Amino acid sequence: MADTELCRSCDRKTMTKPIEILTGNFLVTAVGSEGIRPEELNKFHPELQAAHRHVRADYNRGLAGEFAALQLGREMPAQLGEIRAMADALATYSDVLVIGIGGSSLGAKALQLALMFHIRENRPRLHFIENIDTYQLERVLSKLEPAHTALVCISKSGGTIESAVHFMILRDWLARGVGATQARQQQWIVTDPGRGWLRDLVRRERLPSLPVPPQVGGRYSVLTAVGLLPLAAIGVDIESLLKGAADNEARCQTDDLASNPAMEIAAYCYLMDRLRQKRISVMMPYVNRLQLFVDWYCQLWAESLGKWDRSIHNSVPAGTLPVRAMGAIDQHSQLQMYLESRHDKFFTFIELEHWEHDRPIPLATADQEFFPYLKNRSMAEVIHAELQATRSVITEAGHPNMTIRLPAMNAHVLGQLIDLYQRATIYTGLLYGINPLDQPSVEKGKILAIEYLRGMT
Repeated sequence: MADTELCRSCDRKTMTKPIEILTGNFLVTAVGSEGIRPEELNKFHPELQAAHRHVRADYNRGLAGEFAALQLGREMPAQLGEIRAMADALATYSDVLVIGIGGSSLGAKALQLALMFHIRENRPRLHFIENIDTYQLERVLSKLEPAHTALVCISKSGGTIESAVHFMILRDWLARGVGATQARQQQWIVTDPGRGWLRDLVRRERLPSLPVPPQVGGRYSVLTAVGLLPLAAIGVDIESLLKGAADNEARCQTDDLASNPAMEIAAYCYLMDRLRQKRISVMMPYVNRLQLFVDWYCQLWAESLGKWDRSIHNSVPAGTLPVRAMGAIDQHSQLQMYLESRHDKFFTFIELEHWEHDRPIPLATADQEFFPYLKNRSMAEVIHAELQATRSVITEAGHPNMTIRLPAMNAHVLGQLIDLYQRATIYTGLLYGINPLDQPSVEKGKILAIEYLRGMT
């Protein structure tokens, strides 16, 4: 059997296997006094169960519920036909400019990278137009032909300033290239179903559009048309993505801490902050394809939890600061700081159990003297050894940590991972006594930026 055939066979066997969450290194038995004692976790069970009941009470409300984002795996399959039809139209173009920022962009970008080996041939190239940067925009447009380029503007509110500016400029660029009438045939919108500038534009110009469920905030929206449309356009199996999310939701219906991984993650992250004053949460995957997933996680965690906990007298800040790291790269940059700095951190490692592509290391006889430990080893074995070593020294230094083990890198597994962290984030927000769905300070910044624009002369 060829190597590629072997890899595909292994992938089929692990396609629906659940993610493993290993939390033993959060305990005192692993890291000493910096860890959590079993009795502290047991004492906390009533608060955890209350948070779970709050989430569970919303179960039958579907996309109308407060926590609609946690039901997307079950609810979004009903919209797949409409999403696929629009994706098929986009797939006729060579390039698609996806206009969005933050939650309207990060999720699809992260999954495109993570599932890079699952993208079909002869599908369009996605270009994510996010930050206001005139040089970057010109660089992208210089390589494109208007006649072969589609625009997809994504904004939950329909009025995000960065996205609105880009869409206005790109609509004009398209119209100049192919004419105003044809340009309208090359534009698609994903936005709120009832309000906002983009929804008004859809009505006025009869542009094709897909809705973002009103109860699903931008940073929780990757499993809606926000992420599913661009991913479907490049051939990602969005049905398996949603099935993974639904399977993780089913797994998390119990209030048993040992069986509900989202509740377990939330419990340890909250207790690390409140009981051990650990205010920095470092996520360190040992898979390059998860680099942008960490960016997605950082927005989700920071924007959802970085608020004042008003349930405590005089109010105190809630949440922990998410920090990006990448194994093994950051073993050569950040690890020194982690090992010999303040004990104010906890870590999440992500490892891949099965690598679709692996290469044996061709160790020449002359090289064996210098690298005897590489004999009969492969690249996957090296990265696994790197992870084990870093996790061991982090643990020996007294830093609490957990490991998320992915059985494979496919749409079903990534769907599980997305739902797991959206669910853990909401649980954690409820434990802090805050609303994990809003972002009041961000909204203040948006308003102030508009005021500055009005005042410019």
